[in-house]
Amino acid sequence: MEPGSQEALSRPVPGRGPLRESRPRELDPVDAGDGAAPAEQGNPGSAVERLCAFVNPIMMRLRRRSLFQKVVIINSALIVVGGLAGYYLEKRYFEDTELGLMALFFTSGVSLSILINFLMVKMAFRPLDDVNDAIKAIRAGHRGIRIPESTDDPQIEDLSRSLNRMINTMENARKRAAASVIKAQEEERRRIARELHDETSQSLTGLIIGIKMLEETAPASQPDLRERLFSIKDLAHQTLNEVHTMAVRLRPSILDDLGLPAALRSYAKEFSENIGIPVEVQLMALTERLTPELETVLYRVVQEALTNVARHSGATRCRVTLRRKENHVQGMIEDNGKGFDAAAAMASEDRGRGLGLHGMKERIELVGGSLEFDSRPGEGTSIFLEAPVRSGDGIW
Repeated sequence: MEPGSQEALSRPVPGRGPLRESRPRELDPVDAGDGAAPAEQGNPGSAVERLCAFVNPIMMRLRRRSLFQKVVIINSALIVVGGLAGYYLEKRYFEDTELGLMALFFTSGVSLSILINFLMVKMAFRPLDDVNDAIKAIRAGHRGIRIPESTDDPQIEDLSRSLNRMINTMENARKRAAASVIKAQEEERRRIARELHDETSQSLTGLIIGIKMLEETAPASQPDLRERLFSIKDLAHQTLNEVHTMAVRLRPSILDDLGLPAALRSYAKEFSENIGIPVEVQLMALTERLTPELETVLYRVVQEALTNVARHSGATRCRVTLRRKENHVQGMIEDNGKGFDAAAAMASEDRGRGLGLHGMKERIELVGGSLEFDSRPGEGTSIFLEAPVRSGDGIW
């Protein structure tokens, strides 16, 4: 062996950890030097070490298996050990039995036992699969799903009941926090819109009147001054219109004064004029006023949906449909745009992606309703919503 080979062999391989903790071992008598006496064959310590060296890697691999696989492997190992023990006893004390018949009996018995063991353990662990599936669905955004509690195993039933109670508690806390944030946001929107309308708009109006008076008193011998005053007045008019538009988008007074149908028609008309995408509004059986909370939620959902249409869809037309059916309001917002993968957007952990979709779903759930997305790339988008007129399940 070359001088550096022993050092190279002892160097750890990058990225690969030891299967078990390495322990210094003593040199066997054979390695101690030439002519040393061989180790005793009956040394119990060396036999235990060899057994541990054989068993430890197997146990390490077994620990990394799932609980279901551990149970199946251990039970199958017991079946195989039992079969081998029976086969040994049969050959040891009953030598007349034919070897082929005995091997067939052993193989068939072990295979059937392992199959039955696999099926029974799989059936026993099925409730845990239901727990896992429910938690994955909740994480994907289906917050109404709960873990089935009716099982034959009382321990699994207690576990499912405890998890459902924990999920309900967390969901109620999340809804209360979201409702507080949205309420505060709406109040702040209303306050800022009122200030923009009452203070900023009046100030701009006064500025426009003053510029107009200056424009009228400017001497005709200074056309450049009159032209500059006209440009400043025009800019002030544009600023006043932008402030008015901003105030309406923050909190449209028409929603509080005339209700949801008038507010949606006004917003759809403004959207079509500014964006260039025609919006068809169909409102059925909405003759009576809804609760202020429900009207606000429905208006914000439609507003966010149309904003997404303008930003991402590339659509050429859009339709908003709302109707009251008994004690519920049902709606659909659809476009003929390029569509998207709704499931991937909702489950995405990228910051900012799907934020508007989650906000729409969050708002409608706060009034006890539900909202679903139906969209695929190249096939447009449809949003379905339903909410109770008098919410008993929501936070508002």
